[in-house]
Amino acid sequence: MNTPINEHDSVVALIRDTNAAKFKVIANLGEDKYYIGQMFPDLILLDKESDTPVFIIEVKKNGGIAHCLQQWKSQVSIPATLYIIVPETDLANAKSIAQIIGLQTRFGAYTISENGNVTVRYE
Repeated sequence: MNTPINEHDSVVALIRDTNAAKFKVIANLGEDKYYIGQMFPDLILLDKESDTPVFIIEVKKNGGIAHCLQQWKSQVSIPATLYIIVPETDLANAKSIAQIIGLQTRFGAYTISENGNVTVRYE
């Protein structure tokens, strides 16, 4: 298991760890190795029995959100439910961008406390 060293990796690691009991979780921490279509999402959550993708998860911060959303919009088909996880402070902006470009996605938001505890909530 990789040790989180930054904000992005901390959020990805939390999502990975909290979903490991229910799903087969593939994480692209470090080098991108696993892809869906032509994209390398941060996490792919697969059904444990069929290995069918259930959720695709991207974690983005301000500055990378618009580009990320546009890349997913350019995909012909997305074979699972796409979640974009952003800082709580960027959530309204990310939703607005998705609506403007017509990307059908779900969102989650994360916060990090002063002592480094990560919390993720899904919409």
